[in-house]
Amino acid sequence: MTNLLLTNVRPDAGSAGNILIENGRIAAIGSNVTGPDGITVVDGKGAIAIAPFVEAHVHLDKILWGLPWHSINVPDSLRAMIDNEVEIRRSLPWSVAERAGNLMRQCVANGSTHIRSHVDISPEYKLDNLHGVLAAWEKTKHAVDLEIVAFPQLGMLIEPGTAELMEAALDEGASVIGGIDPASVDGDAKGHLDTIFGIAHRKQAKIDIHLHERGELGLYELGLIAERAKALGMQDKVIVSHAFCLGTASRDELARMMDLLAEAGIGIISAVPGDIPFPPMFELADYGVRCAVASDSLRDTWNPHGNGDMLERCWLLSWRSNCRTDAELTAALDMGTKRGADLLDLAGHGLDVGCDGSLVLIEGENQAQIVVDRPKRALVVKRGRIVARDGSWIDGGGV
Repeated sequence: MTNLLLTNVRPDAGSAGNILIENGRIAAIGSNVTGPDGITVVDGKGAIAIAPFVEAHVHLDKILWGLPWHSINVPDSLRAMIDNEVEIRRSLPWSVAERAGNLMRQCVANGSTHIRSHVDISPEYKLDNLHGVLAAWEKTKHAVDLEIVAFPQLGMLIEPGTAELMEAALDEGASVIGGIDPASVDGDAKGHLDTIFGIAHRKQAKIDIHLHERGELGLYELGLIAERAKALGMQDKVIVSHAFCLGTASRDELARMMDLLAEAGIGIISAVPGDIPFPPMFELADYGVRCAVASDSLRDTWNPHGNGDMLERCWLLSWRSNCRTDAELTAALDMGTKRGADLLDLAGHGLDVGCDGSLVLIEGENQAQIVVDRPKRALVVKRGRIVARDGSWIDGGGV
C-alpha cells in the first residue's frame, strides 16, 4: 500500500489539514484535500507531522540489542575497546543479521526511515558484517533506506588486506568509504587519508571518517581532509564524524577551520557525547557548514547507552547546548531531521508536494515541546505505507 490520506494533521506544527500520499509521494496538502474512493484514511487527531528522522551514524553490526545485558569492564582507551570487541564478537549467540535487524526495527519505530551504518571491514571479519547487515535490510527495506560505510575499525594500514576488502565492499553493497583516526590508529595520517581518498576517487564513492583525535593533531588532520577533498573535487561528498577537536578549538582556530570546512564542503556529524567537548553545531550550521546529530555507538561492547531514538538525540543536543527558546529547540530538532537529510543528500525528504510520502506523527503543541517531552511516535509512514504505530514496529507494514 503506497496510497494514504492523513486527515487532521499539522505539518511542522502549523495549521491543521490533510496530506494525500499517492504512489508513495505527497500528492497534495491542504484543509480541503480528499482522496479517491477506497483509499485508506487515518485520522491524525491533530498530531504534528514532521519529516522522518535521519539516523546518520550508527553501527548496526556491533549492536547487542535484544541480547542479555552486557556489562562493560574494559579501560576507556580506543585500542583496548577495539581489542575487547573483537574478542566478544567471536562468541556472540546471535548473528549480525539478527542483531542488526533488531535495531533497524527499533529505529523505525522511533521515526527514522533512513540509516547510514558503519560496518567493520577487516581480515578478521572479511565482508561477513556487510553481508549480515544487508541480510537484515532485506527484511526491513520497505520501512527504511540504508547506506553502508565500509569502516576499518581495527585499523587499515596496520591490518594488511583491509584496504582491498574495503574496496571490494563497494562492489557488494557499501557506498561510502570510512576511516578512523589516521595518526593514532594507523600511525600515518597522510598515508591513511591518501588510501581512503584514492579508493573513493576510483570508485566514485563518498567518504565518512571517524576523527576522535583532539587538539592540534585533530585540527591538522581536518586540514589534510579538506585539502584532499578540494584537490579531488569531492566537495559535499566528505563527512567527518565526531571531530572532537572542534569542541576545544580556540576562537581563532575555530574560525579558521570553519572557513576550511565550508570551502571544502566537509560535513560534520556529532553524537553529542556526555563527557567530551563536541563541535559547536549551531555555530557551524550558521556559518554554512552542513552538520547533523546521530546516535553512533549504542548498546554494544563500547557503550551501554542509547535506544535508537533520534528525537532523544535532538533533545540531548538541546540540553548540552543550553537551548531555551522555541526557535533554539526547533533548530535542535532540525539537526536530526532536515539537516541530517541535507547532509546525506537525501532527495525527496520533506513535507512538500512531490516529496517522498514519508513522515512521522507526534502528539504535542509545537516542535519545541516535542523535543523537550519526547513523546512516543504515534505513526511512522514510509512512502505511503504505515510501518510503525504508537512506538511499535508493524511486521510487514500495514494500516
